[in-house]
Amino acid sequence: MTGNTSNHRRPLRITCRIITFVISLYLFTVELNSQSTNIMMLIPTNNTIPSTSNKTSSFSYTLNNYLTLTQPSPTFTLAHYDPYLLGGFRNQHMRFVAFVHKAVQHNITQILLPSIRWGDVSKKGRSVGHDVLFDVLYWNQRAEEFGLPRLVRYEKDVLERNNQNHHDEEVIPCFNVSSSMYSGLNEKKWRSSGIILRQHSIWDYLGEPSIFAHCKYTLDAMHLPKNSNNSTKNDDGPMTYLVPHGGTKMGGRLWWEYDAMQSHRSKPQKDTGKYPDHLPLEQAIYKLLIPSWPIRRAIQESLDEAMIGTSSLSSSLTTINKPVVVALHPRIEHDMLLHEICSKFMPLNLTKIFDESIRTMPKFDLLFIAVSKALVHGKPPELMKQNPRLLQIALENMVTLDQARKYGVFGTKEQRGIPMLESGMSTAGKIKFPVMEASNTDGSKVVTAQSLGVTELVASVVNFFTVLQADAFVGVRGSSFSQDAMSVRYYQHLDRGGSGDGGGENNFVVGPDGMRQLFGPAEPLPCK
Repeated sequence: MTGNTSNHRRPLRITCRIITFVISLYLFTVELNSQSTNIMMLIPTNNTIPSTSNKTSSFSYTLNNYLTLTQPSPTFTLAHYDPYLLGGFRNQHMRFVAFVHKAVQHNITQILLPSIRWGDVSKKGRSVGHDVLFDVLYWNQRAEEFGLPRLVRYEKDVLERNNQNHHDEEVIPCFNVSSSMYSGLNEKKWRSSGIILRQHSIWDYLGEPSIFAHCKYTLDAMHLPKNSNNSTKNDDGPMTYLVPHGGTKMGGRLWWEYDAMQSHRSKPQKDTGKYPDHLPLEQAIYKLLIPSWPIRRAIQESLDEAMIGTSSLSSSLTTINKPVVVALHPRIEHDMLLHEICSKFMPLNLTKIFDESIRTMPKFDLLFIAVSKALVHGKPPELMKQNPRLLQIALENMVTLDQARKYGVFGTKEQRGIPMLESGMSTAGKIKFPVMEASNTDGSKVVTAQSLGVTELVASVVNFFTVLQADAFVGVRGSSFSQDAMSVRYYQHLDRGGSGDGGGENNFVVGPDGMRQLFGPAEPLPCK
């Protein structure tokens, strides 16, 4: 059985809210069922790999392009000095946006690629390089088009050197290639599982010991008179083109810089009720920051497999040409249940989310759920055990998710419900990432998410970019993942020629008071 048909619904209480919402649902139904194109990636699927059956030459082609397009020039280059970006995947994305924005503000045309590392919140201290998760070639090919800086490799001979009177002396580099850390920072200390980065100001530790003193200088110092080499204001001794930026204390400098970028969006427009658009720079990053090709390929294979499985379950799909897919992001993981601020903006009970959103959606064929299985099924934290209400919700959510996984959403042992796809962790575990270095000419040297200790992070990337492909998306208010997904889908809708007055790309937001259709980009994150 496919779709949320009436013979597996429980009676619903008809309220004024649902009655007023039915018009939006009707219009959504008309639009949804009028679509006839096959599900496809909304991002390039073959922009770095030529069509060839020879995998070795294909990877060699990609590697050569990578080495060419990431070659640095001797000019100011913004380097992220924190051990890795903080927060969950989309919170890290917000900090990355702020970092890029800082480079643009100061006319810096390069970002040091190996200094950008993304952290896994489930495994403290574990992180992975930006180029494992994202397509650096695609970014660099289009960066100039959007006025964004290129992402460049670290080349000591290009980015760091001694000034004229010290050519014969050893160069003291401000970046450690083996640890991908800045200015002599100790990797064992700052990437250990026991360190709490939010309690430290990493800036205070830059420039130590004294041989790294030239590595610590502010962005303002860039604009002071420069020496003949156009680097830091240091006419004698070591010099560097690397410009440090970051900040981890509490929420972190990048978090508040991103928050400032949203200041013009704090209130909806009076005439339309929509929130103002994000800055053009952030919209450009939405376009250019796409998954690396191993992740893209894995996402597509997972969707294709699910489509085949859905088709085999029913001979009467909602549409003739393809199954209709609805994506849901129910932020029901233990960490969110315990979040004192953000949890107030969203429903926490998965059964309630199903009832107030999925039951009221027009008929569809497959429900993709973006959720962390480990953080729903894992051992409840000690703090949760002190709150019987939250502990009960957590246990119910685990049972509901297991039931949906086994029998389909709203299904029972006797009657199959809506097929459900929950692919984040399983897909992430299958991906092999070729190491992008000159010696790996045939692509045989690979790493996995598990070997890197970032499976949960890769699963979040898989979930986010799968959500972007669904016919409709139901997200929760107060979640940076949900709200970012709704905004990206909205701008993709406009890029495909859609109307800015419409519902974007069929986005719906669920809060404590029920579900509503979202018009325009999502509001700024209400919980800070």
